[in-house]
Amino acid sequence: MSKKINLFAILVLALMVMFTVSCEGPAGADGVAGADGADGTDGVDGADGNVSCLTCHSTDGMAAIDGLFALSGHSAGNYVGYAGSRGSCSRCHSSEGFMDFIAGYDGEDIPYPSAWSCGTCHGSHSSLEEGISAPLQTTAAVTIIEDGMTVIDFDGPSNLCANCHQSRRGYAYYEAIDSVWTDDVNGNDSLDFVVADGSVYINSSHAGPHHGPQANTLSGLGGYGTSSTGAHLSAGCVGCHMGDATSTEGGHSFVPNLENCTVACHGSVTDMATFTTDAQDAVSVRLDAIAAELVTAGALAGDATDGYHPHVGVVTEAQFKAFWNYMVVYEDHSHGVHNPGYFNTLLTQAEALLGL
Repeated sequence: MSKKINLFAILVLALMVMFTVSCEGPAGADGVAGADGADGTDGVDGADGNVSCLTCHSTDGMAAIDGLFALSGHSAGNYVGYAGSRGSCSRCHSSEGFMDFIAGYDGEDIPYPSAWSCGTCHGSHSSLEEGISAPLQTTAAVTIIEDGMTVIDFDGPSNLCANCHQSRRGYAYYEAIDSVWTDDVNGNDSLDFVVADGSVYINSSHAGPHHGPQANTLSGLGGYGTSSTGAHLSAGCVGCHMGDATSTEGGHSFVPNLENCTVACHGSVTDMATFTTDAQDAVSVRLDAIAAELVTAGALAGDATDGYHPHVGVVTEAQFKAFWNYMVVYEDHSHGVHNPGYFNTLLTQAEALLGL
């Protein structure tokens, strides 16, 4: 019996060997490898990260920037305690309000506002990816407040400035006031008077485009009269106000330096003060004459010594148009430099309306 089992086992083993033996032929020889491709062109080395950062973030760099910034109006933190905490004002009068606005939270009250600092404008470094040389909170085009539709685009860093340096209201806001109401002692609405056709109500001592409508004026917008842009529009804000820094001008002082004017355009000029003073003085003389007439009309209060400000009251439409053009030129604070042709148009229109 055991011999039969062994023979059977040998038979099974033989069959298993037959079915597991590969039927493939011998392996072929390896193919010949192709030639290596040509090396690509080396890329241009990027700026060293540490060197780029140290342009600002070094002891000497920060000291120089802080020194210049201290010379600027921005460092004063104008009206931070009052306007900086109010929702309607905080976007431009406090650091926190501006950063909230850029983040999409407009009109927020700020309980403890602070003045502008480095982080107000430079808190976001994402703009470096767009080729901007310094990190900025935003470089996006700006829809102006005046009408909520017109877009101003300086195509770069100057758009940051335009968020605040623009008119807060347009003349249409005041033209639309057709009656004046107040709350009586019981909290009920009480009609004070109706604004007659052909008249306009100046409702506040802050009436006008408000402080700093430069984005509008550079673009030839905001006043009564033919709109026109000037050569300075292409330079934007940064092109003129942040030139090569010295100890007293350029950079973060925002004080224009002579080279900014002479290199590209005004090559014959040798003295900044002389270059601007004559033209600015001529504008000042015209502004003073218009202001005196507007005081008589009841549109302005004050005098040439202490300055002028809007006066609450009803004026004729012609007087209001002259008042508005005066306020646009005055609040721009360049005394004509930002857009000479446009300012001449606004002043000429105001003078004609007042019979000057």
